[in-house]
Amino acid sequence: MSNSATPDTLFNNALNEAFEALKSGVNDSVAVRRLRKRADDLSSIDAAGAWELRAYTSAMNSLFDAADEDFARAVRLQPGNSNIKVRWLAMLCVTGQAAKVKARFVEFRAGLDGNLAAMQAVISLLGYVGLLYDAFHLRERVAALGGDGGSAILDHEFGIASAPDRKGANVPDTGEGTESLPSSTYKYSVEDAVDDLSAQGLNVDAWSEPVGCAIQFLRERRLKVLAVRSSFIPHEYGPASMHFQILVDDVIDVTSIAECDFYDVLVERDFPIILSGGASIAFIPTIDEAFDADLT
Repeated sequence: MSNSATPDTLFNNALNEAFEALKSGVNDSVAVRRLRKRADDLSSIDAAGAWELRAYTSAMNSLFDAADEDFARAVRLQPGNSNIKVRWLAMLCVTGQAAKVKARFVEFRAGLDGNLAAMQAVISLLGYVGLLYDAFHLRERVAALGGDGGSAILDHEFGIASAPDRKGANVPDTGEGTESLPSSTYKYSVEDAVDDLSAQGLNVDAWSEPVGCAIQFLRERRLKVLAVRSSFIPHEYGPASMHFQILVDDVIDVTSIAECDFYDVLVERDFPIILSGGASIAFIPTIDEAFDADLT
């Protein structure tokens, strides 16, 4: 078998295609059929990989319960494969399923303990959907194990590695060979944040509800989220707040319209953390407008 036809190459190529489709909210039938064909090709040589690819086809069609079942089959076939579990979390993240991210993280955490690469990836995934309390404590655990506690995660913005390289894009290079996982950055005092949430009668997962909703909303608009920035903002009077900047792969006009429409969604949903002023969300365009100058 040639290098170009190895199971790993077949799987990785299909994986990149699947994640790009998931991030963009694309559910075109041709892409789905192509991915299913690749899953069938893999089934006799990599059953776990085949089930994982099927999970992405289900997610692309918004059949999220079916996607979870397919991922569960892949995990049962390779229970010690942390990468499958991390990619399951990533699929849930890019589709805005924050509550499921939390549930799967609780399930997987003990099994991931000690795998520093997986733990660091999960820190970023948790931050991506606003599960900052869990991300903070997982960062502390990584540091306790002697790994990088996440100073880079706290102090720099991480984009998605497979984001398109466009002129005017405001997304940093994450390096070649980086897996296409969503990521986030955040700076905050976890003790102060938890105290403020508790004073408002809110739990530590309250941030994730509107963030997950925003990711889902943007996918429905076929707008790709490149990264999430989270900043803890203290106020002289009243409780502090968390500000989420969601970096969108489009120009300012499109992003601004989407943000205005999303405010209507927030009004309809009545998220307590938004109503209390404990969180705010902004959509940030990452592509400069292209102006055609008529010099004649």
